[in-house]
Amino acid sequence: MRYKFKIKQIAFFALIIISFFSGCNYNSEKNIDKVSKLLPNGKHLMVEKTNEETTAIGIFTKHDYGTTHQFSYRFSIDNGDVIWDGGSGEPKNILFCEDTIYVRYLANKYIQVESTDSIDNTTKYDYHFEIKEVFQKHIDKRYFFKLLGDDYWVDVLPEDYACRKISCDEYPIPNSCELLLPPVTKEAGSKQ
Repeated sequence: MRYKFKIKQIAFFALIIISFFSGCNYNSEKNIDKVSKLLPNGKHLMVEKTNEETTAIGIFTKHDYGTTHQFSYRFSIDNGDVIWDGGSGEPKNILFCEDTIYVRYLANKYIQVESTDSIDNTTKYDYHFEIKEVFQKHIDKRYFFKLLGDDYWVDVLPEDYACRKISCDEYPIPNSCELLLPPVTKEAGSKQ
């Protein structure tokens, strides 16, 4: 009986010592960059990018266990008349039409791929991140000098954006180019 108690006691102290040596302090540094741009159509565009770097340093070992990087974008038009908060999406283009505004941005999406195992006929799921092109349209339902009501962004199809691009004014949005679409490759078997 005493022997089992000793093993539990040693295991408990070993766990405490390991947690002390593997424990980390996290140092975060946040930077906010703002870029102001007057567009040819007379609209004022303010782009705000927030970068946050977090470094894990061992409490006792002082070992650097790595740094993570996160960013988020937000832009406003004409001092907050229209605001887009895309989180970790990186805005690329803005499209001004007579009745509304569209935005094209890239986002790192978490994709689920489903496959069926041919041997035991079970469904398996694999997950990965993939950079996707996303298009949104601004819906403005505000009234009474834009004090009442609401405005928001909704996803639209790429075809809708491409169709509107013909008759509207498109401008690039300043960004850091952290997200890029993968290059388009020729598929096997296609005619050259």
